[in-house]
Amino acid sequence: MDRGNAVSRISIWSPLVFLGAFIAGTYPILAGIAERWVKWDEAYSHGIILLLVCLYLTFQKLRRVRPVAGFYWPWLVPLVLSAILYGIGGLLRVEALQQVMLLPILFSGLLVQWGWRQTIPFLIPIGLIVFAIPFWDYLAWYLQLITVAVNQFFLSQLGINFVVEGVFVYFPGIGAFEIAHGCSGLRYLLVGLTLTFLYSELNLVTLRARVTLIAVGVFLALVANWVRVFVIIHTGYATRMTSSLVNHHDTFGWWVFAATLVPLFVFARWLEKREGAAAKPAGPDADASKSGRASALAGLSTSAVPLMLLAIAFWPGTISKAGNMATHVQYRGLEVFDSSQWLPLFGSGLARWHPIVERPDRSFEQTYVQRGTIDEDGRQQAPHYFVGLYSYDHQRQGGEVVQYGNRLYDGEGFVPSQAFDVGGAEPIMSGVTISAHDDATPIYLAYAYYVEGRWETNELQAKLAQLPGALNRRTDASLLVVAVRCDDCDGQADLETIAPDIRSRAQRYLDGVYLKRD
Repeated sequence: MDRGNAVSRISIWSPLVFLGAFIAGTYPILAGIAERWVKWDEAYSHGIILLLVCLYLTFQKLRRVRPVAGFYWPWLVPLVLSAILYGIGGLLRVEALQQVMLLPILFSGLLVQWGWRQTIPFLIPIGLIVFAIPFWDYLAWYLQLITVAVNQFFLSQLGINFVVEGVFVYFPGIGAFEIAHGCSGLRYLLVGLTLTFLYSELNLVTLRARVTLIAVGVFLALVANWVRVFVIIHTGYATRMTSSLVNHHDTFGWWVFAATLVPLFVFARWLEKREGAAAKPAGPDADASKSGRASALAGLSTSAVPLMLLAIAFWPGTISKAGNMATHVQYRGLEVFDSSQWLPLFGSGLARWHPIVERPDRSFEQTYVQRGTIDEDGRQQAPHYFVGLYSYDHQRQGGEVVQYGNRLYDGEGFVPSQAFDVGGAEPIMSGVTISAHDDATPIYLAYAYYVEGRWETNELQAKLAQLPGALNRRTDASLLVVAVRCDDCDGQADLETIAPDIRSRAQRYLDGVYLKRD
């Protein structure tokens, strides 16, 4: 066989074999990411389109650069480190760490085979997919707080009477708005970053012009969300919550974002013209293979082997865990109330309200009323109480106690009016009062997260609480919700009375379930 033909064939097949090893070794995480892409109401619904764009750009770059496979052994260090961190993420069940490591593993494997000069042209064509990987969710909380602060400033300039508590904006006597995850502006930010990086790759030459365009794109994407939220809040205030825009504002938001794209691309075109007729630098010359077929095979084997080991080490466990997503066990024997004083009812909610929790491994839902409060006609005169406990045996993609699909209430059917704490100076649960759009009867909710043996009262702390999982051997995470619905009672006071005991009973029950499993 001709030596040149052998090296040529290895140059063609080497990245394909490595790509197969990459997919095999990280398949469970990749499958979870793809699942997020087909949820059209989330921040990553552009993922499929972006993947096609990346494939097209990569193919075009391959035609120009035509890299030759070799063996660049120093790049084994970042490849092995990336694979180790990916493995640690699997052991700790911190899926965000595994997601973050995907591109370092991919690029390190290419660097082992192609070297720096041949790999750097593919940084943007392949790297654009980073804007469709769900680890960006960790920015949402901070973007929510920024959005609240900006709208607080705008509203204060109009002399409107309002109160801000966390991510809630209250208008006394009118209603309240929650600047929720979907109002953080994460979707606009990711789309803005994608468009500006893509435009820079296709049309701009200098690093300064690219950075400037990206910075302007980020700013306009955030402004679009701030304007959108402000218009919705002010419209709700001005119409006393009767405008249809209050409950159906997704389309309006995209129109606002589209409007900001006009000045963005005008500015981008100006940057392009300012650079003049400067030709885009051609891709670097392909490095010649110095070691022939032997070094090319070495580069291929050493970049693919770590991923094959990852596939062997993590595939069976991850797949078996993913299979649990289809199962759903009803908790049995959980006594949240003294049965001699409380009567369970046929129902798992309060007046059409119900927590929204996606695919828990175990759950408990029950509605109660105090005994002796039902009259002779069978009508209940006392408040109704609800207790919900939702557990995940281990957290994974699509099976996390804190995720976009898990919500205390449906924002289109209910509106919050007040936030509060249960437990005084040292809260043991967080609380919020909600009511339906067509029913003013308030529902008082208290909730807390029990993650790997510790209680947390907010989403961010609950998200971070899973990090010590490798040290305490627990991987479970649960959401406890206690609610009361009444017209003329003090719901907050009722929750202060019953919630601590319910939380203690739930903790003992969960410890019994998950400590026995260990």
